[in-house]
Amino acid sequence: MKKFWIMLMLISNVVVAKQQTPAIPVVLDTVKRTEVVATMPVTGNVYSQNDTQVTAAVSGQLVFIAEPGTIVKQGDVVVSIDTAALQLQQLEQQALIARAEAQLKYLETNLKRQQDLVKAKTVSANTVDQTQSQRDVAASDLAVAKIRLQQIEEQLDRSTITAPFDGVVSSRLRSIGETVVAGTALGSLTDLTHLEIRAQVPLKYVNHIHIGQQLTIHAFGIEQSAIVQSLVPSGQSRQHAYEMRLAFENLNRMSIGQLVSVAVPVNAIQSSLVVNQDALVLRENGTFVFKVKADKTVEQVLVKANENIGEMIAIQAELEDGDQVVIRGADGLRTGVLIQAQQG
Repeated sequence: MKKFWIMLMLISNVVVAKQQTPAIPVVLDTVKRTEVVATMPVTGNVYSQNDTQVTAAVSGQLVFIAEPGTIVKQGDVVVSIDTAALQLQQLEQQALIARAEAQLKYLETNLKRQQDLVKAKTVSANTVDQTQSQRDVAASDLAVAKIRLQQIEEQLDRSTITAPFDGVVSSRLRSIGETVVAGTALGSLTDLTHLEIRAQVPLKYVNHIHIGQQLTIHAFGIEQSAIVQSLVPSGQSRQHAYEMRLAFENLNRMSIGQLVSVAVPVNAIQSSLVVNQDALVLRENGTFVFKVKADKTVEQVLVKANENIGEMIAIQAELEDGDQVVIRGADGLRTGVLIQAQQG
């Protein structure tokens, strides 16, 4: 009987002590089940979608070429070639056209007169045929002369090269005063607005990527999403890789040439439990989280951490979707400690 009363007193003391121990304030979060995929970082670079080489369309002497670094708008002049010789050809061709028109007019008038005379039998039909043939040849010569004038005018138009888009002159290969021939590379123009990311993806992971898929990119503390636009097989079979091109909204003012890391999926999507990374507590005997029980005490649960998903992390543990775990104030907690939830 004495032992019974001693045990009862000990239990009472424990209950009283527990009731008198103040609850530890903590911040909680919910365990969730979602679809996750393992990823690996692949290095990529930021490129311009429009990087155009400027070439001479006609032969001649350069009278203007924009300096590297010049900001241009669509339609601004970036190259001008001397057109003096073409302008002389234009004047000459216009004179040839005038002469051809006069010749055609004369032959048409002469043909009409002969056709009237042949009815009166004062001119032979053979003479009319010859004049008509001459008229047709003159009409053809006039058409050819007009086409030649159009060609000259088209060359005059192409002697001035304008920017096909807003951008910057990124290189200049020739200088003012140099004589160039058609097809000569003069420089390049780069679009600074429409950018993309290019990365080499190992062949064994390509099957886990599809057009339109959203991937995460990282660069110097920046994290944002990008959309897969294309997968281009490598021209060299020895590389065993595809070039992946991603479109992204340049919210963080990334620059052409900047290195980025792309999180590429390495296996199929799987269902997994995820928790806030702050819930993990690293101790000598493993990694744990503190699960909140119905009586507002906590239980230490061993977990295996897997993939990071932003602020969350995929885990394997004896937890359920909807369980509450501690994400702030876990230092010093142990199983059985009473907690009080607060706003984060």
